[in-house]
Amino acid sequence: MITAPIFGISRLRMGTDGPGITTLVTFMGCPLQCKYCLNDFCHKPVFEANGKTPSKGVSVITPQDLYDKVKIDNLYFGMTGGGICFGGGEPALKWRFIRSFRKICGPEWKITLETCLHYNEYIIKELSKIVDLWIVDIKSMEPIIFEEYTGVKVAPLFNRLKFLRDIVGEEKVVIKIPFIPEYKDEHSVKWELSKIKAMGFTHIEQIEYIKRLPNNNPQN
Repeated sequence: MITAPIFGISRLRMGTDGPGITTLVTFMGCPLQCKYCLNDFCHKPVFEANGKTPSKGVSVITPQDLYDKVKIDNLYFGMTGGGICFGGGEPALKWRFIRSFRKICGPEWKITLETCLHYNEYIIKELSKIVDLWIVDIKSMEPIIFEEYTGVKVAPLFNRLKFLRDIVGEEKVVIKIPFIPEYKDEHSVKWELSKIKAMGFTHIEQIEYIKRLPNNNPQN
């Protein structure tokens, strides 16, 4: 049985996760350890010490469980061209779950993926058959900055962006280029913008991360 741990279902979202009215579903787990992570809860343990009981705030569900929870908004999805946005964490790591969910919900709902693209091309290929819109947050295209900010060595992002463009078309991809306090300045953002445009992408958003103070509360 396919299951996945999630930590949030946010309904009736408009204008933030793709076209129409959407429901955001956030998965646990991410390959990156970003300094200003917006959803750092995704890095918490999925289970309690016994290895069976989900941690507080975490639900381990099947694709059918998820469908039963979100189908209440089927009318809104149909009227506005919306659907489900998978985020996290890194939702692509749960690609089998998403594939199974697509078989249950059918082709009418739009499926959007908020992703860092930090995984292999096989997963991209599998999800290309399922996902209608890719929202890619590139973090940084400069290896030193990427490693300092995310805590991991830079992936071959250029190659993966090209592969994604070639397999799904640039019209299905939104690229987010962030300004990151203490890590990326306006010069870095402009350089990345020129690189992304040169690759043929036209749907580009410049965003600004908010500096996040360390969480020193051991109960959180």
